[in-house]
Amino acid sequence: MSKILVIGLGNPILGDDGVGWVVAQEVERRLHASSSLSSPGQQNTPITIECLSLAGISLMERMIGYERIILIDSLNTGKYPQGAVITFSLASLEDLTYGHSASAHDLSLKRALELGRTMGASLPDEENIQVVAIEAAHVYDFTEELSPEIAAAVPQAVETTLKLLGAL
Repeated sequence: MSKILVIGLGNPILGDDGVGWVVAQEVERRLHASSSLSSPGQQNTPITIECLSLAGISLMERMIGYERIILIDSLNTGKYPQGAVITFSLASLEDLTYGHSASAHDLSLKRALELGRTMGASLPDEENIQVVAIEAAHVYDFTEELSPEIAAAVPQAVETTLKLLGAL
């Protein structure tokens, strides 16, 4: 049986950037009665759900030992209407920071995974990392509230995540 990690990403005090946490917490609530759910630190259970504010190397380190990952996060591309729920594999996401970094102290997730694998870390293939993203523009507002468009997208993102878990 595959070990599965669901990670709600973001910052809950930066408005719509916290939507990953909200979705992950609702997924956890919906699965709580299931014996297949574990809390962080428990072992030998297939699903772990966490809320994190990590990226790059730190996020890669948290993925060690899992075969499948679902990342839930906000996305700010301007290509979709606010609140659109988009699902894709990490493999299909172009690494726009390849060859350069926004920070000298961190890497993109794709580069961090590559580095981890070269160091022998047990990490899932990019095809086994699914992303559930919600298009959001207000990801830097200091508030713990989601905008109405993003709050309205939470149920769809929860259902999408649950369907992905069912498929795994």
